[in-house]
Amino acid sequence: MKLRNFLLLVLLPVCAVAADLGIEFTGVLVMSDQTQVALTISATGSTSWVTVGQKFSGYLVSEFDPKDGVVVLTKDGVPTRLRLRTAKVQTKTLSPEQEQIIRKAVLNNLRMIAAASDQFYLENGTNQTTLAQLVGPTKYIKELRSVDGENYGTLVLRQGVNLSVTTTSGVTVNYGQ
Repeated sequence: MKLRNFLLLVLLPVCAVAADLGIEFTGVLVMSDQTQVALTISATGSTSWVTVGQKFSGYLVSEFDPKDGVVVLTKDGVPTRLRLRTAKVQTKTLSPEQEQIIRKAVLNNLRMIAAASDQFYLENGTNQTTLAQLVGPTKYIKELRSVDGENYGTLVLRQGVNLSVTTTSGVTVNYGQ
């Protein structure tokens, strides 16, 4: 009886840490050479793409299970499993002003990606790249924020290929190279 009570007391704090983590697993980007996961800080909405083995907000991204859609974050030897957040499809009507604001912000992101890609091509003597090679704390683009749920991970980053994304509100933005 005493052992069962002891185990319960030990497990409860671990569960509380998992519930109070304040981090959401919001996306997956699978590329030929690596897999990145999108982790979002719930309080700020700030999202970063990280690979297994990197740190995020003090946690080590120690494992990704594509079958179950789970990423494991470890801190102080304690693993916490985060399930991929399910998509929430919302139908909303944007005012012309709202659509214009979204369009401008997404276009700015596409321009940054195009400029970073061009610089990467120049410096590396290649005609293609990946988002992972462009975005990160020590890379061409420090942080890339989604404006309205658009996924930049689906872009084909090759010289001469136009960039196009669609937001969750249905706004499609194109950038010609």
